[in-house]
Amino acid sequence: MPRMNDHSFDAIVVGSGTSAYYAISTLNDAGKKVAMVDERPYGGTCALRGCQPKKYLVCNAETIASTRDLQSRGIDGQVTTNWKALQSLKGAFLEGRSEGEVNDWKEAGVATFHGHASMTGETEVTVGDDRLNAAHIILATGATPRRADIPGLENIHDSEHFLNLPELPKRITFIGGGYISFEFAHVAIHAGVEEVTILHRSAQPLKAFDADIVDVVLAASRAHGIKVIINESPLAVERTETGLCIQGSSGDSYETDLIIEATGRVPNISVLAANQGAVDHSPKGVTVNEFMQSVSNPKVYAIGDCAATPYMLATVADEEGKVAAQNILHGNTKTVDYEGIPSAVFTIPSIGSVGLTESQAKAKGLDFRVNKGTTKNWPSSKRIGELHSGYKVLIDNQTNTIIGAHLARHHSSEVINVFALAMKHGITASALGDFMWAYPTLTSDLKYMVK
Repeated sequence: MPRMNDHSFDAIVVGSGTSAYYAISTLNDAGKKVAMVDERPYGGTCALRGCQPKKYLVCNAETIASTRDLQSRGIDGQVTTNWKALQSLKGAFLEGRSEGEVNDWKEAGVATFHGHASMTGETEVTVGDDRLNAAHIILATGATPRRADIPGLENIHDSEHFLNLPELPKRITFIGGGYISFEFAHVAIHAGVEEVTILHRSAQPLKAFDADIVDVVLAASRAHGIKVIINESPLAVERTETGLCIQGSSGDSYETDLIIEATGRVPNISVLAANQGAVDHSPKGVTVNEFMQSVSNPKVYAIGDCAATPYMLATVADEEGKVAAQNILHGNTKTVDYEGIPSAVFTIPSIGSVGLTESQAKAKGLDFRVNKGTTKNWPSSKRIGELHSGYKVLIDNQTNTIIGAHLARHHSSEVINVFALAMKHGITASALGDFMWAYPTLTSDLKYMVK
């Protein structure tokens, strides 16, 4: 047995994403001795393998889409994606980020460890030959892609593979009808991939979003050339002389050159594999109370995607990191408010959503009215050639406040934040409608949606 190197800290944080950043910063600023551990490059999914690098590809696709929408409407000539140059642009953003983070943490006095972490005691984490002990442990290990267990699995890749493709094939098939598949399908079709297909196992893709708004995005996806096939699941994949063949549960088969599986993400709780930390968990993640504290081991807190909380969103993870650190410092006094959190899907058009969907509001038996429609004949859509759009705003009849807002149009991912702010602070529909917005802007269209 190798000799172990023992270290003692006030807190150990396993993970290096944004939720870990906020937890560590709060503890370090309070003078606590902190260690952080990650087996992958420091920075986490959002900064290195998700939100931030993805937006480089999305912004390119949005630009291509905009120029195509305005063909013969003031723009002449075709604009195409230079995929290698785009990847270089994204690469320049990522270059040196992880190394820079490690150096920054070291300069701030945080001890950094790189390797697989395993909880080997209720207050102990082992990383290789290093044994770390602390009064508190924060698990911020994120999530990993869900993988299907079917014959030919070796021919299926995850979304990170797509993100880093050196060149694009002629045909791509995405497995799963969630936001990752739809976002990357829109990137692929606008970047010049000839055949883009999404296979979804049920009748309703993007099921977390309002059905009418999803219908707008489905229509736009198909108009762009994306094939969306519902009620279909892969049973097996085999390599052929001309590429790959997916055998579907419907009996149909699909020829393609690249398969990307994006059927969701599952909490990464491999740190608990040794089963020595007395930390209760389930397939939904680490079981925590309202203070982000493990229900079975009070020395442990879990934040972000590895915790069994309602959302897998970067902004939520950040708040959970702040709350966990404050509770370690001052006792369990702070909780996370999960109401009115906006989310977005970066398709073309993008989806912005906050609050209850119409079906959820009906299920709750609420007294509300619905303002809905399309903006395609509004000046803000006509001037950019936007043919697919929709909005749906749910307004409480008793208080005249917004209880849900759902958009599918250009920059809806930005405008939805105004609705979320209104919900958070009880701003009425009338106040939104009467406010003198800068005009003409996409935000000023709110007044037509809430009247």
